[in-house]
Amino acid sequence: MSEPALRALLDEKVSEAASLPVDLTPAFAALRDYVLRGGKRLRGALCLLGNAAGGGARSDAFSAALGLELLHAYLLVHDDFMDRDEERRGGPTMHLSLARAGGVVKGEAAASAHAAGSLAILFGSLCQAWALEQIFASPVAPERTLAAARLIARALGEVTLGQALDVAAPLAGELPRSAALRIEELKTGSYTFALPLRLGALLAGASQETQDALAAYAHPLGKAFQIADDLLGTFGAPEQTGKSAGNDLREGKRTLLVLRALEAASPADVAALREGLGRHDLSEAGVEELRAILRRSGAEAFARAEAARLCDESVAALASLSIPRAVAEELRAIARYAVQRDS
Repeated sequence: MSEPALRALLDEKVSEAASLPVDLTPAFAALRDYVLRGGKRLRGALCLLGNAAGGGARSDAFSAALGLELLHAYLLVHDDFMDRDEERRGGPTMHLSLARAGGVVKGEAAASAHAAGSLAILFGSLCQAWALEQIFASPVAPERTLAAARLIARALGEVTLGQALDVAAPLAGELPRSAALRIEELKTGSYTFALPLRLGALLAGASQETQDALAAYAHPLGKAFQIADDLLGTFGAPEQTGKSAGNDLREGKRTLLVLRALEAASPADVAALREGLGRHDLSEAGVEELRAILRRSGAEAFARAEAARLCDESVAALASLSIPRAVAEELRAIARYAVQRDS
């Protein structure tokens, strides 16, 4: 992925804001800062690798790779607001930036918070629109663009449904593990690996054999990535992850970690876990006690082992002769990183 190209695109959008009838330049600048503040640029890189696997030219997928990074930013902005997060990548979330920015949101505190949240949702959606512009501007045959459009529409429907289920799940009582993992797959796993690889492959006109091999790599890795993300969200160091620790517990999310602990912990620990989950006022000491339950129940060790198993399954799919060796090597390195990362 080219960071300079992403920066140039966002600089152009900020400059265009100067011609609007209401000065939204500070809000555009806040969005630019949010998108460029870091991140792994994983989805853009995977799009280019999927394209290379299918024998395409890098130029055919480059704008789509930029678009996927903007699509990811759109989803993060909305997710931060819904999860009440205040920190992302070592800085304030979009809604918090807008609430703090002088001249962007004015009025009484409650009205300002509401306006800041509304603007964050709108600017996240604006990022989505820019993403679609980039993806559909790919210089390929019209039938490939149409296939890409159908893929993106389906993926956006899945991730939106996954987020809706994630918001509703804590209110619905206990869920079986299969249901909770399906929610996580819809919300994150499918669009993190399967979408960018398939998009790049479609733009290249890849064979069905190549698309199938990439899918066999992507699906288990998406699950492993989500488990690793849940582990970081619960046990990661904020100075490395760039966001507050313990928020998943305060939101009451039924991650694999939590579900395993509810199955394997002692009755007293299960009761304490259920009592603490979903409490937005849970103290740091309370968060630490829940972490201790996840550890002594064996849930942390179980989740790490499951992530490693899924990673191995993903890497095994790269033995397919339809994936060029150089591409397979890069995908193998990405798989290991996705599971072993500390941020």
